[in-house]
Amino acid sequence: MPKISDEKKKQRQRDILKTALKLFSQKGYYATSIDDITREAGISKGLIYNYFKSKEEIFFELAEHWNEFMNNPSFEDALSRVISEDMSLSEKLICVWDETVNQWTAENLDFAGIKFEFWLESSKNEALREKMKEKAKSSLSIVEEIIYKTKPDIDPGIAAAFSRLWWSQIDGLVAYFVSYHILPPPDEMAQIRKIILHQCKYLELQ
Repeated sequence: MPKISDEKKKQRQRDILKTALKLFSQKGYYATSIDDITREAGISKGLIYNYFKSKEEIFFELAEHWNEFMNNPSFEDALSRVISEDMSLSEKLICVWDETVNQWTAENLDFAGIKFEFWLESSKNEALREKMKEKAKSSLSIVEEIIYKTKPDIDPGIAAAFSRLWWSQIDGLVAYFVSYHILPPPDEMAQIRKIILHQCKYLELQ
């Protein structure tokens, strides 16, 4: 049997991921099986296990390399282009909000819906729960790092609470999309942004 090149292996792995993402989006994470993925990808069940140990591993590969997989810049890289050191704390934080919303393409939000399903699954699986907690901690640290760099003397409890509140509002809007398959109308999103900016300015006073 001829040896498959590393490039061919990477391409085959990518094809499997694309197929899985399509099925996860169409049928949902729970309803999609490994058999569904192999059938849609046109490969054998034995072959897919050369690349991934389980459906969970396929999902995590998509989650870990989402920006790269969709040919999007990383969130951190996007922020580095719009945030400068001379900005106030509220200006920096509203940039984080704007970049988050700007990255809400239809594909990204469909994937967010899959992640909500995965959170439910993680409540019954300790290994998955720890993995999801790691990713949540990484998101919290983005906001906390901006706060500490701009306002180093702030009470750590306030910084932690603000960061958690921040991402809960993001998750709430994504949950709205998952439920209704549409974001709030532009005028409502503009009002939400004003409220977020008000919260940012409150943080500057602490």
